Amino acid sequence: MQIKSNQSTDRADSQGSKGGENLQLESWLPYRLFRISARVADVLGAFYGPKFGLSRASWRTMAIVANRPGISVKEICQAGGLDQFSVSRAIRQLVELGLAQRQPGRSDKRYAAIALSDAGWQAFGEISDLSRNIDAELMRSVTPQEREALDAILAKLDDASAGILARGWHGVNEAVGSGGRPV
Repeated sequence: MQIKSNQSTDRADSQGSKGGENLQLESWLPYRLFRISARVADVLGAFYGPKFGLSRASWRTMAIVANRPGISVKEICQAGGLDQFSVSRAIRQLVELGLAQRQPGRSDKRYAAIALSDAGWQAFGEISDLSRNIDAELMRSVTPQEREALDAILAKLDDASAGILARGWHGVNEAVGSGGRPV
């Protein structure tokens, strides 16, 4: 076991990193958040997939539509971080399953508002119940004070990530000096 550990260290040293240390994926914040999200998504998917025939994109679309009835495809893309093809396919699936309805725009026929059907609201309610139970279980692992701090930290990280997205990778690289320290 020790030999493997040294070999991987030697390999990392020999490959070198021109800009400093190599990224340690397990301690990189976006990856850590992704792992938590992916695990929860897997548990939810194991429920809503077999029970309602939903894909992950369809569930995400359903959740967005439930919170914003009458929302357009473009707005769903923006809210859910999904591309237009995925959203169009998700909407088609929701409509085919009888969980949503498309309402064409009055003045622009290319615009379509999406709303959940009664069956869609029922499915959303069941998935929401499980989602809240998962959230409660996650939150039981932290104290009330940690929850408050986590909420504040997540709000700051959300704002920071929006800034990163707005600047793009060029802007991030320009804002960071040598050694990964902000300029």
